[in-house]
Amino acid sequence: MELTDRVVRIVHVPGAGLLAADVMGRIHLLDENLHVLRSSAAPTGSVAAGHAPVYTVTAAGDWVVGRDKRGTLLRWRLDTLDLVDVLDADRTANRAELLEGEEPSPVMSRGITVHKGKVYMNNGYRQMAVLDLETFAVERIEPNFAGHVPLEWFCQDHPEIDAASDKAGRVFLGDLETLDFPTVVQADGGNIHRILYDRLHDRFWATQDDGVDENDNIANGVLTLDVHGNITGQLLLARDDVEFLAFSPDQRTVYVGGFDGVLHLLDNSTPELRVASTVTGFSHQLTDFAVADDGTIYTLTQDGDLRRLTADGTRTLARAPFRRQCVWDIRPSVDDPAELYAATDDGVAVLSLVPDGLGEPRLDLRAHHTHGMGFTRRVVPLPGGWAGVTRDQWVFRADRDGTVLWRHRLGSLAHTVAGSPDHTRLLACHNDGVEELDAATGEVISRLDIGRASAWAGCYLPTGERVIASSTGLVGVHAAEGDAVLREFDTEEYPKRMWADGPDAVIISGENGVKRVSIADGEVTHRWTELLDNTVENGVLLADTVYAVSYGAQLSAYERESTEITALVEDLPDFAKALAAVPFADEHVLLAGGRGGWIRLFRLAGEDRKAPLTRVRDLLLPRQRTMP
Repeated sequence: MELTDRVVRIVHVPGAGLLAADVMGRIHLLDENLHVLRSSAAPTGSVAAGHAPVYTVTAAGDWVVGRDKRGTLLRWRLDTLDLVDVLDADRTANRAELLEGEEPSPVMSRGITVHKGKVYMNNGYRQMAVLDLETFAVERIEPNFAGHVPLEWFCQDHPEIDAASDKAGRVFLGDLETLDFPTVVQADGGNIHRILYDRLHDRFWATQDDGVDENDNIANGVLTLDVHGNITGQLLLARDDVEFLAFSPDQRTVYVGGFDGVLHLLDNSTPELRVASTVTGFSHQLTDFAVADDGTIYTLTQDGDLRRLTADGTRTLARAPFRRQCVWDIRPSVDDPAELYAATDDGVAVLSLVPDGLGEPRLDLRAHHTHGMGFTRRVVPLPGGWAGVTRDQWVFRADRDGTVLWRHRLGSLAHTVAGSPDHTRLLACHNDGVEELDAATGEVISRLDIGRASAWAGCYLPTGERVIASSTGLVGVHAAEGDAVLREFDTEEYPKRMWADGPDAVIISGENGVKRVSIADGEVTHRWTELLDNTVENGVLLADTVYAVSYGAQLSAYERESTEITALVEDLPDFAKALAAVPFADEHVLLAGGRGGWIRLFRLAGEDRKAPLTRVRDLLLPRQRTMP
């Protein structure tokens, strides 16, 4: 049986199998060969769209318990995966502590534990909910010891000290039953996704997302703490989020991985923090991990690829049947305004926007060109075709028939590629800097060194200057030719995408929304971010409206000058990556695309439509075949 929807969390249950929670809110039980044994029904009524992904899940006794993204609390029977209890997020709260009219806050947090027959997790308002496991009755709702910050992990393996972590980089040591955690350690600037107790060396291990001090958004990894909360060691091994750490059954190996797509095997036979080996070649970012009783391991990547590997990670033993797809970028053709190029998990799709019999817009899939170079992160329309950049570090150019004309291998993990206004140059940003390429031949014209940080976003100004945004938020304006840096300014917020807004400003999406930044002095003249619960992946400026899509599967609209929000869509099928405003008849339509291969088409406000965004239809691109 095939998994039809992307898995977002995995939990190994000794003696039962592997639990896998998907983006639709279902739970599946898989055997050691990753065959689906049984699946739950999708929860109903938890959100307007009828589903919400379950990131918070664990198993204890006869039960599986969890929380969906919106805060609905759920309980399934482990033996049948029948859904037994659904506690609505709106009502599972201490309302005396809420603001008037306050609603549940959607969040992708993982913090849940079961202790002495009680379930502990955040509710939809980030309060502490304590429930009885056997009845699922709410026993009490307490203030969150992390304040309004969601809890990310619990660890109760130490004989006397309970530990927890949150999404603000803090480690808490104390007592779970009393919810008293007097020791608080600021261990990172971002999420601490896991904290575990090391019985071999009497210490705790914690992951890092951001890094701290001079390494903030440059280098991060794992650290160790003693039982008093003192940081005793750190190992910098990543440049992006670290999503998990786990022990082998004998605790002599520590597995660490994350968004860099590298699985690190650390030797824990001695107290020294040391990488023994690494495993690469994963299709995408590593997002979750589990260890089986026999020491074999399970890896999950963000595109939904779930595998069982040998303990050393070098050989695949089984792979769950799932066909992935994602729409990363949508750009109009240079040659034909009715032609669109969509960057996908396996290549570039060619689309047309055409009217149907009622005059409503629809998308026509004209071709889907695969190239075998990994998923296409960005596409740049060029005369006669397009250029693209892939996660497998390739920059390439293709003609309109999909024939690859040239390709160039970058030296490290790629993040984006941008084209010059005259279509003659390409700016490829990656972990080790920037390479500027001749768009006709793929030859390297120049290299820009931006220091230790990764180059995460880049663009050209209309006058040819090259603008680079690093992972730390530092933006540098480089001369159109040569090595001269004309000016620098620090936004202190990591970027995802950037483009020119005329000769005097750039628009940057990423941390804390979409912002317009003056080139002259680095001043943020506008910021559009209200009600977005996570990093903004992409944005569009169209006349007096700004549109944005977030990593929280949201689409929002704002008035450009006032920055006030005018619309919020929270029922997108999955993470949104692509966003484009495309001319249609005498107006524009908005296209949003994302993980799952969907493209959702919206009509904008007009004489016969008062709503800022009106959904018309979805197009689902063909998914990849399951690879062996």
